Amino acid sequence: MARFNSFLDNINLAEIADFIREKGCVCHYEKDYIFIQQGTVARYAALVVSGYFKLATTNTKGDDAVVNFAFPGELITDFHCSLYGEQSEMSVIAGTDSEILKVPLKDFIGVLSPNLLIEYRSLFKSVLLRHLNIYRKTPEQRYIELCDLYPEIIKTVALKDIASYLLITPNHLSRIRRKLAAEIKEKYEK
Repeated sequence: MARFNSFLDNINLAEIADFIREKGCVCHYEKDYIFIQQGTVARYAALVVSGYFKLATTNTKGDDAVVNFAFPGELITDFHCSLYGEQSEMSVIAGTDSEILKVPLKDFIGVLSPNLLIEYRSLFKSVLLRHLNIYRKTPEQRYIELCDLYPEIIKTVALKDIASYLLITPNHLSRIRRKLAAEIKEKYEK
């Protein structure tokens, strides 16, 4: 499977990951544990060892809207707000039983490269492209693209979280999946 957060390939986080591996405290969290609560100031940064985390914001209906995922080998914190000591704009929630290595945020910030803001540009480009694709592509096209790029995601992430990430309801995702299954079946029956 391709790396889900491929924008991270353009940011040199090896030193930070090594620091967390060396100094981090091992923590086990059950599914739905809230590592960072939206509206609070993050106190820790962490490296995901196993499981996955979903990054979610609360929509106007009061429901969680999944905006991203973090898988093993990836960092979790509300990066932007953490750098400036601001209240988090999103929650970081264990999507399954997970293990992380966590360090105090002040220690994490202390090892950041002075060039990180330059490297961080790729993140902004990735976010912009995701935002534009919401307008450019249909939910079905976005789902197909997600499955093509990350085929294992369907086995790993709850469908309701995938639907939220795609900005559709779980029922809409079910309809898309049924339609695609019928099209595949029809194709091979000919």
